[in-house]
Amino acid sequence: MTQMQWMREIYVHINNGSEYATIHEKNEATGSLKINFSIPFSDEPKPAECEVVIYNLSRNSSNKIKKGATISVTAGYRGDKGLLSQGKITKVATVPSGVDKITTIHFSEGIDYADKKDINITFKKGTSAKSIIQRVASKASIKIYQIKLPTNKIYKSGYTADGDALSIIEEIVSDCKAAIYYRRGNLIIRSIKSGDDERFTLNSSTGLISSPESLENDYKGWGIQSLLQHRIATASIITLKSKTVNGTFRVKNGTHSYDGSTFITQCEVI
Repeated sequence: MTQMQWMREIYVHINNGSEYATIHEKNEATGSLKINFSIPFSDEPKPAECEVVIYNLSRNSSNKIKKGATISVTAGYRGDKGLLSQGKITKVATVPSGVDKITTIHFSEGIDYADKKDINITFKKGTSAKSIIQRVASKASIKIYQIKLPTNKIYKSGYTADGDALSIIEEIVSDCKAAIYYRRGNLIIRSIKSGDDERFTLNSSTGLISSPESLENDYKGWGIQSLLQHRIATASIITLKSKTVNGTFRVKNGTHSYDGSTFITQCEVI
């Protein structure tokens, strides 16, 4: 990477339905406005809970940040930045701290559909899993960004969808040997083995900080740490090159974070 690409940039975009704000931090800026964040991601169906902390935000911008507003966080380096996550604000608080004023924003990745009203739909014999998922999602106003089932199960005796819409979808997805999760705020349904080829090689020249560590979980893989990299997200397919391991892997989970000094991405790949 060139020196220009290592110039850190962070953007927070807020839209409360009637007002819009863009909050920007650049590491060469001389102003006092600073942005910290912790943005986890995983291939589990529950939306990740994220946090953004902004120092010395103007009152005009602060007034636009409200519970329920849409938020997105974009970060990276000059000439190479990308979306980390987007969702809905669940909590916001501004408090003084010495000479600073600190605004803490909590948001849920994507849209949490857990509180949707129950549904009751009876499907005829021979209905496919994909048809059921699409009908249930439409009825409950659940937006599915991508659906690709490894096995499109046929329910020969029909199927009754009665209860929480997302739980019903999760059950059908499991029947089809697929997974449901959020990727950069978008709800995805597909094989747990599938991913998005980022055409990106992570090595010491592109941000790899230390040697990958072998995972000792119920799955085999590697734990890696790099300078913040927006291409690393749930189900990203990346090439890893290091002294200990070389190969192509799928990202399972991780966290993008910045605490005022350390601008990193940590993740597990399988």
